[in-house]
Amino acid sequence: MEYPKDDNHILPNSVRYEKHQWQPKDNLWNEFREYLLKENQSASTIKNKVCYAKRFHHMLESKNAHDLTKLSPDVKVHTMKALASLSKFLGRYDDWLDIIKKHQLKWSSAANNSMKAFKSIFDCDGQGKSIDSMMKWISGVLVVLPQQYKNVILFNTLTGLRPNEAQKAIYLLKNNENQYVDKERMLLKHYQFPSLFIRQTKNAYISIVNEDIIKMAKDTPSQEYFYNSLRKKISITNNLEMNMYYCRKVFATFLRNSGVEPEIIDLLQGRIPSSVFVNHYYRPNINEIITNKIRPVLDSLLRELS
Repeated sequence: MEYPKDDNHILPNSVRYEKHQWQPKDNLWNEFREYLLKENQSASTIKNKVCYAKRFHHMLESKNAHDLTKLSPDVKVHTMKALASLSKFLGRYDDWLDIIKKHQLKWSSAANNSMKAFKSIFDCDGQGKSIDSMMKWISGVLVVLPQQYKNVILFNTLTGLRPNEAQKAIYLLKNNENQYVDKERMLLKHYQFPSLFIRQTKNAYISIVNEDIIKMAKDTPSQEYFYNSLRKKISITNNLEMNMYYCRKVFATFLRNSGVEPEIIDLLQGRIPSSVFVNHYYRPNINEIITNKIRPVLDSLLRELS
């Protein structure tokens, strides 16, 4: 949609909205939320982008992104993502591209990312994030949780899904199993529900399951959204840290340590590398890998956690 422009032909901020009384200033952000929702972005992403857009939309108005240099790398990236989406919504994406070019903005620093990855791997023991430490946390949580919540942790770990994706998967298994499960190959077909699982940056395509994993999913809390109560049972009732993201990390590391190819792990975690090798040459026998490699590894992982 188009908004009236002031004399300087720039994006109206809240002051200009009130001055010209075009419409309530909140309408812009409500319509921006609706736009992001139609783009199939998750609720958390929408909340994040609207928040950063409200704080930094003045950069689009002034076409001056100098303030970005004062932000931490993570906040800078969040701000850039928000402004990119806002500029598209307002039909001002060319202005955003000019700002990027003018200030030579980059989404990330290869050197910083490399150092961060190095430290994450090399110092994981000291940070308590080695696979042994993470599995110890999962096992400790499983001991104190009621069976229904224990099954949530196990399902998260055995599928490698993000917590919000696992919650959606559990809901579908309870309410739409016939369409969701490939019974012949025993896969969860996330790709059949793109509005839930296919997003701009975080995707899920398939998960490998068996009857036991499906049964775990069905024997979980009855409410559609149960992570707040799970958090309370872990953090408040049992005074443990809430480290649900360990489940996904353990899944990936355990598979890799067991000899599963990184490309297959990426696929199972919703990542499709942009390399020439993957896009043009890598064509494995996926059914054989699932049957002979991944299923035995998942069985072994469940035994270690039980």
